[in-house]
Amino acid sequence: MHKQFFSGASLLPLVLGFALAPMCVTAGESDLEQHQKMAAEAESSVQQGTLEMDHSQHQMSADADPHAAHKAMMQEMDHSQHQQMSADADPHAAHKAMMQEMDHSQHQMSADADPHAAHKAMMQEMDHSQHQMSADADPHAAHKAMMKKPAEAEQSADIDLLDKTLLDQDGKQVKFVSDVIGDRIIVMDFVYTNCTTVCPVLSALFNQVQEQLGDRMGKEVFLVSVSVDPTRDTPQRLKTYAAKHDAKEGWIWLTGPKRSVDEVLDGLGAYTPNFENHPSMVLVGDGRSGEWSRFFGFPNPDRIIEQVDSLQAVRQSAAGS
Repeated sequence: MHKQFFSGASLLPLVLGFALAPMCVTAGESDLEQHQKMAAEAESSVQQGTLEMDHSQHQMSADADPHAAHKAMMQEMDHSQHQQMSADADPHAAHKAMMQEMDHSQHQMSADADPHAAHKAMMQEMDHSQHQMSADADPHAAHKAMMKKPAEAEQSADIDLLDKTLLDQDGKQVKFVSDVIGDRIIVMDFVYTNCTTVCPVLSALFNQVQEQLGDRMGKEVFLVSVSVDPTRDTPQRLKTYAAKHDAKEGWIWLTGPKRSVDEVLDGLGAYTPNFENHPSMVLVGDGRSGEWSRFFGFPNPDRIIEQVDSLQAVRQSAAGS
């Protein structure tokens, strides 16, 4: 059965029409009472008509989905090109597909690939024949090459003597100029106890000088060996090393705070940033006159003694005059 539905506004004329009929019958009532009765009946009729309206097409229950209309629209749309992504879908799927289509054959790197492969390939093509060093390369190669060179003639040396506080082989504090050099004739070399090439040769050479000096040793002439590795060369290590070379009274071994030792070495022209590369060198000088000579390489002990004799002769000559 089809029902006719009317809104409250469309019912109002009908209601008023029905309301006017009683007015003709109840002419004995006052105008005010008639108007009030008419208004009440009209309002009642409107409310009754409103209640009978069919809201089935747009009624919304408390639990109705407010987005139902939008969802219905979305279901009708064609999302085949941009299908919804599920919770476990790969958000990088599009990028991965692109990457799979690219040709990475020249630069693909597997998980265990060497990231330095390109650099290694470049290095293999370079010619390192002049400076290649294998794992077992000799760290003393520079010293050995130095030993093959003949000793150079002595040169007049312009040195700067710094009166720093150092330690001798007995652990005693000594001033380099005041206590060690003084007015003595000095024969000086530079070594370190872990050295296995140049230093043992120099120390053996000094042992020969010690023997040739005889009674002059420790009186007017002194031998001095300064460590170029003061960090490791403690007084005790120097004393043990000195004993191996039969050092006697008058052969002084020096170490001390690294900074002080480095400054002394620098003043003597014997400092190198890497002590292992220190030059093979002997200084012969007179603390009184300030005359010094420098020998590079491994001078013959006889040549050192000749220089000592020359300095002593100058002293005697100056004393006689």
